[in-house]
Amino acid sequence: MTSPTLTDSAVPPAPGPRPHRSAMPVLAVLAGAAIAAVAAGAAFGPQHQTVSAAQTGDERLAESIRSLPGGFDGFRSLSVAEIGPDGAVFAGVGDADPGNPGAPDRDTVFELGSITKTFTGALFAEAVERGEVAAEDHLSQYLSALEGTPAGDVTLASLSQHSSGLPGLGATAAADTLSNLLLNENPYASTTTEQLIADAAIAPVDPDQGVLYSNFAVSLLGTALVEAGGADDYAALLEERLTGPLGMDDTVVAATADDVPADAVPGFLLNGTRAPRWWGEGYLPAGSSTFTTASDVAIWAQANLDGTAPGAAALEPTASMGPGADIGWGWITSPSFDGSGTQTWHNGGTGGFRTFLTLDPEAGTAFIALSNTVATVDDVAVAYATGTPIPGPAEANAIVGWSAVALALIFGAIALIRALRAKSWLPSISDLAWAASGLLLLWTGGPWFTVGGWVWGIALAPSLAAVGVLILRSARGQRMPFLPGRRAWFWWPVAVLGLVAAVGATFLW
Repeated sequence: MTSPTLTDSAVPPAPGPRPHRSAMPVLAVLAGAAIAAVAAGAAFGPQHQTVSAAQTGDERLAESIRSLPGGFDGFRSLSVAEIGPDGAVFAGVGDADPGNPGAPDRDTVFELGSITKTFTGALFAEAVERGEVAAEDHLSQYLSALEGTPAGDVTLASLSQHSSGLPGLGATAAADTLSNLLLNENPYASTTTEQLIADAAIAPVDPDQGVLYSNFAVSLLGTALVEAGGADDYAALLEERLTGPLGMDDTVVAATADDVPADAVPGFLLNGTRAPRWWGEGYLPAGSSTFTTASDVAIWAQANLDGTAPGAAALEPTASMGPGADIGWGWITSPSFDGSGTQTWHNGGTGGFRTFLTLDPEAGTAFIALSNTVATVDDVAVAYATGTPIPGPAEANAIVGWSAVALALIFGAIALIRALRAKSWLPSISDLAWAASGLLLLWTGGPWFTVGGWVWGIALAPSLAAVGVLILRSARGQRMPFLPGRRAWFWWPVAVLGLVAAVGATFLW
């Protein structure tokens, strides 16, 4: 055996390039920030809501809903009922309340929204039958504070038909709605019945306006009916003449926060944030804060189908509401979804709920869907009737959502690059303020109809890394002046605008 020569002996390979020792902590910060950001986004960020496997009630109906084509992006739970000649069947799918997992059943309490307008329409029809009011009476005949005002001259019928010429909201609610929606608060709390009438006294009336859906008008109608009926308030009139006689014991209207049922499931925005409870006295007749169950709505539907409902004449169309649609006292009549006839219906929505009720009086059938997110539940009713897919988000919404992701990433990347090269603090503070505004905008307007919070975590990663790098540089003793040596005059307004943008975006939460 020969001794190894230089050519066949084991020669250590030449070392490859290695990161400079001073770069290792920076790389560790970058890696740690990425992992922490994605984990935090997945755990605590916006949610991609969809219907879970939980279900209750009639298995056939539950499976029929669950198997609808198109998927349930944006939904959390559904409480549905189908009414036919043999009665009503109920089903619930999805987890309605994260704090109390399980599918809703027929007695789970949801916010009803504008389906309440059919209650007010029925009270109107019954008041006409009792001789308390006439359809063409003027509003001022019952609300004397409106004598001599344009609103006082509109007819009760036009209020129910959304053709009075009044705006959609009174001045108080209109002034509060935008700010309260941006702040995720109740927009109706500030309007009492007294304030509603005061708003009507100064409201413009446009006789050429045509049909304009108006919560204001229907609320004034309900207020007039309370006066005509000698009731204490709308809640008392509703219980005395409609919900009480029909046995709708779980249906209540919440004039105050204390009136909200404790067992009502929470509602949710598109990103999974809890929506505020809506309550308030003035807009009760329009459905600002009605709480009910699928069981009670089924009682209401069945009574209208068989003609035993108080004020059932409200179903009959009395005016055109536009191409292909007529309106009675609150109820809308239009071609059925499957094209086989007509349907009489109403939908509803509050801060975190969407609802739908449709009747086919000729066939004696009805369908009810209650949901506790802001995804359009009408689409579920259409899919159930026709077999067409539940549509996904509109293309415009998808573009906006993913644009928000790109914007947050760009702002974060700029902040990280400048943090690595920073020679003064003010430019980095400016960058981080703008990055925060991008992340906050993404929280509310991101593509959460298809993806979850991990995407928000990805967008957070460069901003979090920028903070980490600045902390690391400070810990190493790399002292930097607060102001840059050049163009300090430029960075001050940029930083202030960034802070204003971040604070403004915070309100959107």
